[in-house]
Amino acid sequence: MISLGQLYAAILAALLLGALGVSIPVLRGVVREGRERRRQRRAGELDRETDDEASDRVTSPPLEGETTGRRRATCRQCGAENDPQFTYCRRCATPL
Repeated sequence: MISLGQLYAAILAALLLGALGVSIPVLRGVVREGRERRRQRRAGELDRETDDEASDRVTSPPLEGETTGRRRATCRQCGAENDPQFTYCRRCATPL
């Protein structure tokens, strides 16, 4: 007879194997995309620091009084414009 602990371990192992089976194609896609970007950078087809949709999306306007006296900060390293409430650059993560 199978104990409750053995049943639990078997179900857990099956779920972990299922998760691994689902994640492998995703990880392959990530690796392929990384290799393609690296190839494009080496060939000069892609800038070293490229913008993406996530960093260029429109943010909601600041709440009233939230940014009193503060203005947009420009990163000294990459030149990106950052909202006043940011402590680090949205593009290169350099402290502002």
